[in-house]
Amino acid sequence: MSSKKVINSIQFLRGFAAFVVVFYHIGGYIKKNFPVDFLGDFFGFGFAGVDLFFVISGFIIHFTSKQYFGKPDYLLEYLKKRFFRVFPIYWLVMTSLFLLGWLMSNFLHKEVLSTAYPHTFSAYFQTYFLIPFHFAINPVTWTLSYELFFYVCFAILILSKRLWIIPVAILLISICNMIVGNPFNNKYYDFIFSGYNLEFFFGFIICKYYEQFKLSNLIASILLIIAIIIIVIFGFEISDFDYWQRVLVFGFPSGFILISLLNLEANATITVPKFTILLGDASYVLYLIHFPMLILLNKMPSILGSTLSATQTVFYNYVIGILILLVSILIHKMIEKPLSKYLMNLSK
Repeated sequence: MSSKKVINSIQFLRGFAAFVVVFYHIGGYIKKNFPVDFLGDFFGFGFAGVDLFFVISGFIIHFTSKQYFGKPDYLLEYLKKRFFRVFPIYWLVMTSLFLLGWLMSNFLHKEVLSTAYPHTFSAYFQTYFLIPFHFAINPVTWTLSYELFFYVCFAILILSKRLWIIPVAILLISICNMIVGNPFNNKYYDFIFSGYNLEFFFGFIICKYYEQFKLSNLIASILLIIAIIIIVIFGFEISDFDYWQRVLVFGFPSGFILISLLNLEANATITVPKFTILLGDASYVLYLIHFPMLILLNKMPSILGSTLSATQTVFYNYVIGILILLVSILIHKMIEKPLSKYLMNLSK
C-alpha cells in the first residue's frame, strides 16, 4: 500500500468525527442554557468522535510514516512533518483567540472567552506547545496533547525497531491502569498510561494488517452493523468522563467501523461523497475553531442587545453549525493548506 494513496473512507471518517464533535458541543451549549434538546439529542454522545479521531490517528501515522521504521536518519524529517501538521494553524488560531479576547475586553468591555487565564510566560508556553494539562482557553486542545504523545511513541520506533518494547510496555501498563486504576494518584501517570493509547494502537494495527485480511462485503457489513449497535445501545450510558468505558464502547467499535469501511471501499462497494472528503481535509481546522466560534456567535445577540428565545436559539445554532463547517473549509483551502505547503518547501 503506497503511503501516497488517498483512502477516501479515512477522509470521510475524519470529517464525520469532527462533525459529530461540533454538533455535540452545540447540543451541550443549548441544553446548558435551555430545557430543550438539539436535534433530539441525537449527538448526545458526540464526544465519541474523539475516540474515533484517536483510532484514525493510529492508522494515519502508520500509513504515512511506516517507511521510517528503524531509520533514525529520518527522525528529523518525520518530526518536521508532524510539527508542520499540528502547530502552524494551531498557533494562528490560538493567537487569534488571545487577540480577540483582548480586543473585546478592552474596547467592548465584553468577556467572550475565558477570563481566568493566568497570562504568565509559563501558561503561554504550555498552551502554545500543548504541554499536558495546559490551560485550555480552547477546551478541545487537550486531545492534541495526546496526539503529540502518540507521535513520540512512534518516533521511538523510528530510532530503532528494537525499542518496540517501550511502546508495548506503555500499552500494557495502560491496560493495567484501566483495570486497577492509578496506584500513584498522579495525573501525569494517567496521561502517559491512558486508555486512549489502546485506541491509537488499534488504528496502528488495523493499518498494518488490514490488507492481509480482506473481508467480504457481507462480513464487513455485519461488522459495521455490530459496531453501530454497540455504540447506539450503550453510548447514552457513557459520559465523556467515563474513562475505560468509552474506550470499550466507542474506541473499539470505532476500529471495527474503520475496518468495515476500508474493506467496503476496497471492494468498490461504497463511494464516498466528495464533500465529505473535503470535510475530512478540513477536519483539523474544523476541530480547532468550532468551539470558539460557537461561544462567540452565541454571545453576539447579547452583545448587540438582543435576547433569543429557546426556539430562536435552536434555529440560530443550526445556522451556526453550517457556518462553522463552511468557514472551516474556507480556512483550510485559503490558509492551512497553502501555509503548510509553504513551510514544508521553506524547510527543505
